[in-house]
Amino acid sequence: MTRVFISAGEASGDLHASSLIRELKARTDGLEFFGLGGELMRSEGAELWYDLKVLAVTGFWEVVKRYFEFRRVFYDVLERIDQVKPDVAILVDYPGFNLRIAEKLHQRGIKVIYFIAPQVWAWKKKRVIKMERDVDLLISVFPFEEQFFAKTKLRCKFVGHPLLDQIDSSESAAAFKTTHRIENDDKIVALLPGSRPNEVESHYGTMLDAVGLLRETVPNLRVFVLVREEIGAAVYDHIEQTRFGLRVERIGDDRYGLLKAADVAIVKSGTSTVETALCGAPFCVVYRTGWITYQIARRVIKLSHVGMVNIIAAEQVVPEFLQYDMNPTKLAEFCRRILTVKAEREEMKTALLRVRDKLGEPGAAGRAADAVLAEL
Repeated sequence: MTRVFISAGEASGDLHASSLIRELKARTDGLEFFGLGGELMRSEGAELWYDLKVLAVTGFWEVVKRYFEFRRVFYDVLERIDQVKPDVAILVDYPGFNLRIAEKLHQRGIKVIYFIAPQVWAWKKKRVIKMERDVDLLISVFPFEEQFFAKTKLRCKFVGHPLLDQIDSSESAAAFKTTHRIENDDKIVALLPGSRPNEVESHYGTMLDAVGLLRETVPNLRVFVLVREEIGAAVYDHIEQTRFGLRVERIGDDRYGLLKAADVAIVKSGTSTVETALCGAPFCVVYRTGWITYQIARRVIKLSHVGMVNIIAAEQVVPEFLQYDMNPTKLAEFCRRILTVKAEREEMKTALLRVRDKLGEPGAAGRAADAVLAEL
């Protein structure tokens, strides 16, 4: 039996890790998975020491406030690793935690494979030195990363983006419209406020305010919010109540059906922006965080763009409304233009197709599994 420690600390990592586990098990017998993750990993047979609900947090200051909690989890995981003695470790994204674990795994002589490369090209490039020492193989999902890491001592393999498989096999726009009884003249607006409670609290209220303004000028709106069951309905309920009970339709499982059907979307910066781009929905990127976190981030992140779609394209394909620029008036005006000006809408959809082409072919999880087995 080959013992595999696997660590993912957020919803997107849980998705990619579960796909990788499934592909590995399809290729060989005798693999045992344990570590940190979510329900998708558990459904593929992984034994979870900690659920990602405990780990999910964003922002510098937000992490500092939970320092002692993360420290306890970190050393408990190390103790369990010493007891189980895994043959290999697969770390999925979540660099703040996983890069520290990588160092300890390397010290113990355990092979380390990193799937979904940390975004060291955006900030903390000094981390590359530690990665060169601690990571045996880096599996990348963005094409420009292979070029970046080629200048280092790291072995990096680009496999394409695993979301291509998830999205291509998901519900179609037509099926979504049929299920939700959407008429031909309806305009579908999708709201994606985030996958963590603090993100929803930072973004959802402003999105609802924008919807309120949009309804004054655009008729036949059908507005859907993508909800995370692990966050709990109460978080969304409370925010809607503060907006005088303004409610929108909630979507859980069929996220890709929604994004394929959407005429426009407002999307929190992160993996969801890649998902939305691959589904072909015109959208804008938003993000708001605490004042301290924002002041630190604007000094250390050395990029012209924040949205991953714009980074992949090396140009601004979709607008970004960050921090103070994220206000209801600007969001409503963007949505109004996309919904009413055909030329703008078609131009953005064409640009999103170019982004999709840059992300490789379907089958990324399978190619990543092949790379892992080659290391074993």
